[in-house]
Amino acid sequence: MFLEFSDVLTIEDMQNALGVGRSTAYRLIKSGKVKHLRIGKHIKIPKRYLIDYIIAECYNNGIATSKPPVQLKEAMI
Repeated sequence: MFLEFSDVLTIEDMQNALGVGRSTAYRLIKSGKVKHLRIGKHIKIPKRYLIDYIIAECYNNGIATSKPPVQLKEAMI
């Protein structure tokens, strides 16, 4: 998942990965739905945090079945 992205993403990378616009990306950050790191004025999103957000959204919105979450291999992250 997201193999073409580095391990730490920028806001622009997150926009491309999720297919969302700039304001939506910042709203996800500001709301705390996507965990992130602030380094000075820069926002960095570890890829793992983005994957955690996607998995959580699937389960919170009733998309997933009653099966437990899929365990992702480290090589895929």
